[in-house]
Amino acid sequence: MLLAQISDIHATPGSEGLDRLAKVAEWLHGLRPDLLVITGDLVDDDWQEGYKTIGAILRTMSCPVHVIPGNSDCRDMMHQELVEFCAASQPMHFSRDLAGLTCLGLDVTVPGASHGDAAPHCDWLQRALEPGRPSVIFMHQPPIETGIVPLDAVMCRNSDAFAEVLENAGSGVLAVVCGHVHRPISGRIGRTPVYICGSLCEPNPLVLGSRSAPLLTDAPSFAVCEIDRGHFRHHTISLSVRT
Repeated sequence: MLLAQISDIHATPGSEGLDRLAKVAEWLHGLRPDLLVITGDLVDDDWQEGYKTIGAILRTMSCPVHVIPGNSDCRDMMHQELVEFCAASQPMHFSRDLAGLTCLGLDVTVPGASHGDAAPHCDWLQRALEPGRPSVIFMHQPPIETGIVPLDAVMCRNSDAFAEVLENAGSGVLAVVCGHVHRPISGRIGRTPVYICGSLCEPNPLVLGSRSAPLLTDAPSFAVCEIDRGHFRHHTISLSVRT
């Protein structure tokens, strides 16, 4: 089974995000994933035309699509322009069964804030997870620290409560898959792997604690999640920096 993930388009007038999204969508046509999830930060500055264009691109997809919001998103505009791709409720969680795999979208965003908060949503997640059943959780803000100090201040709070829910679910949670950081990073929360997708906008620079990393230019990227006989793999797919 293949799940595609796109995150952090941050579309603005004149930016390259929408062109990159269209090229990724075209590439995914050939891959034929079982599901595409967009993990937030689609548009900046409440640019409604950006949501409209994203909706038009997503309607060309041959696979199911789910969208959850990020901290830069306008929920009202998402409901207007992406009505068939996002939950009508608030928070905008989703749950989808795919041939024995449960894909969950957990909306941990806090309106008006950059950080997320898992605590208000742990009850919903506890109910949605079936112990022992394979599942993947998609969210915007990661529940782990990345070592990038300014970003760690705006990650998902109350990760201890989130980790407890995962622990209660047993080994069924294959991975937590996130965005928000604008570069691929992996880690763990308890026994569960956490994968952070890159962005379709310009990536954030590499930061390694107090150690200075040489300057480099990373390419925008997205991800493909492969589930094979209970094994989970998270592949980073890079776009050309000239895309």
